[in-house]
Amino acid sequence: MVKEGDRYYLTSSEIDNQPDGLPYYEIAPLVLQRVNGLGRAYKPEFRPVALSGTYQDGDQQHVVVQVDSAEVRVRAGVVAVVTNSDGEPLPQPDPPGPQRASLAATHPDVAEALTIMGQPGTLGWVEMYKVYEIIKASVRPRTIEQLGWTTAADDSAFRASANRPDVSGAGARHSRMPIGTPRHRMTELEGRQFLSRLVTTWLDSLS
Repeated sequence: MVKEGDRYYLTSSEIDNQPDGLPYYEIAPLVLQRVNGLGRAYKPEFRPVALSGTYQDGDQQHVVVQVDSAEVRVRAGVVAVVTNSDGEPLPQPDPPGPQRASLAATHPDVAEALTIMGQPGTLGWVEMYKVYEIIKASVRPRTIEQLGWTTAADDSAFRASANRPDVSGAGARHSRMPIGTPRHRMTELEGRQFLSRLVTTWLDSLS
């Protein structure tokens, strides 16, 4: 995502080098949905941006993103400069975003998970559990607990809260469950926070 004047543009190698016969304006929404998914992986409260439908075709093909949907993500920040003992600035590591986003081009599981994460609406238990299942399947025969990505208590809380209507009501994945009281549970917000941590840890393990 780049800013030119008062507009925000989406550009990627997939848009600039689209397959024959597939126009870039059909690829762009797919790319943007994965970018939105990555935004949610960074921050569970991230609100997806949308395309405006206005296009520019120059040396590189870009798709304009609506300013009103993007402005909430533009914030000023303080950048700390790390120096050595002589006071000289040390090289800063590359930001993780581009590397994580590029994984979608070579890892179908990543593309699928980020597409689900980047859907326009709020992520509910059904969508969150799909991403959870993708990650669990991708690391087999190991488990996310064995990898140290979560604890048994948090994993149990996520599963119980996602599945049980007596915990999450109509938003749960199931309408009937065996009688019992789960020891651990999460709110939907806590579930999104849990999933965001899991997704970014998984992406970094693939980098």
